[in-house]
Amino acid sequence: MTEFFKQAKSKELGIPNEYIMNFSKRLEEKHLPMHSIMLMRHDKLIYDSFYAPYTRDSLHRMFSVTKSFVSLGIGLLIEEGKLSLDDHIVDFFPDKLPEGEVHPFLKMMTIRDMLEMKSCHRFTTYKATGVSDWLGSFFTTKPTHVPGTNFAYDTSSTHTLGILIERLSGKNFLDYLRDKFLNELEFSKEAYVLTDPTNMSMGGSGLNCSSLDLLKVFYLVVHKGDWFGKQLLPKEYIEDAISCHSDNWAKSDTLEEMQGYGYQFWRTSHGGYAMYGMGGQLAVYVPDKDIILITTADAQGRKGGVQLIYDSFWEEIVDKLDALENVSNKDGLNKVFDSVSDEELETYANSRKLEIMEPSMIEASKCANFLDNINKRSYEALDENVCTIKKFSIDINEDKSEGCFNYTNAYGDFSLRFGFGKNIIQQFANYDLRVAASASVRSDSLLDIKIQVIDEVLGNMYFALNFKDPYITVMMRKIEEHTFEEYDGVFSAKIVDQD
Repeated sequence: MTEFFKQAKSKELGIPNEYIMNFSKRLEEKHLPMHSIMLMRHDKLIYDSFYAPYTRDSLHRMFSVTKSFVSLGIGLLIEEGKLSLDDHIVDFFPDKLPEGEVHPFLKMMTIRDMLEMKSCHRFTTYKATGVSDWLGSFFTTKPTHVPGTNFAYDTSSTHTLGILIERLSGKNFLDYLRDKFLNELEFSKEAYVLTDPTNMSMGGSGLNCSSLDLLKVFYLVVHKGDWFGKQLLPKEYIEDAISCHSDNWAKSDTLEEMQGYGYQFWRTSHGGYAMYGMGGQLAVYVPDKDIILITTADAQGRKGGVQLIYDSFWEEIVDKLDALENVSNKDGLNKVFDSVSDEELETYANSRKLEIMEPSMIEASKCANFLDNINKRSYEALDENVCTIKKFSIDINEDKSEGCFNYTNAYGDFSLRFGFGKNIIQQFANYDLRVAASASVRSDSLLDIKIQVIDEVLGNMYFALNFKDPYITVMMRKIEEHTFEEYDGVFSAKIVDQD
């Protein structure tokens, strides 16, 4: 066990256990699906909690946290003399430029512009309909404005920078970072980066690594590239990267996303900075408190979900430390620090599980009658539908702790098992992806099933089954960017069997 893994009790470093527990509980009470929380202060790990089935070693999709890794790679190339911030991106990709005259805005664009999210595009170019060459789209999409002027969150820009790292280093993006510094950190050997349709590394959002991996890299950034006496990253570049280079006040939707942007790092309130990935993948540093927060989560579909993580962190921990410093009453301090014991906090941290739906919203007898009424009934869809469902049935086990939604769609015959008051982990349908499914009887005519995708694709789906004998209307909703298109729509069916 290296020096990095030394742990300390939170109260030894001036944070009451109560503050940490309240932070975690607040997120759970708001039904924000957390996957991990880690806290470090003064270089000591003071709290780590993983929501089963996630563990410390579980790989997790980090989404746009990947962008910060790309920035670190660019900094290393600059240190090697292979690149400068003022180089023009078109000079490195002559094979991708459009035929004829290259647009002047495109020719003007520098590496610095791209790092600052000030490209010549107002959106991510490869998200346009019909695009298969993600890299090529960055150079062939008509620019909208002069680069270096307007903040616009353009993932295709970072994707291009990731491929630039591969071109200049002659190595896979992640392999280059491994050779330069990740191996020294004992970064997970199993970690990987997803690829685009042309098999290029997804530098904008494709990293899959553990929460501990993220903590190690962010710790290195916080220490300006110094890893226990070894300078693994260029200090001057790191200091520049975490500084504010783009004012995004007018562009962003939440308070924390309005605090400014560096070189693929976000500025935060409280004078801090962060790596930030969609859905609650966060590494946040508060300099004047010397606290690092790491979270993984799935806040997709929860408007303001990531802001809730920030607000809870500020209000339950950071701001309270300011108030604590002004408490002069010794007995009062002791009461705060002794309110939650070390054993209580450890037990709480080790007992966290992935969020489940409340098993029933109605009284027990009505819930039991409802489940008996829908058990082993078969339905056929009344019309062709966007979900391609043809027929389905519902099976409830004897003690009503589990159920199964059996269905036939355009891709075959499938079964989705779900638990009442628990999640059931399984592979989903014809996708090689792991999911957790739980269900809730919301009324005497409504069964809701929540499916949480806990794989390299991260997202969730809802199946709402609304019964009105002899009919049933099924609403399927998916919250994920690119997958599960057939699980997004509404259709009605009619009972055909009533054994």
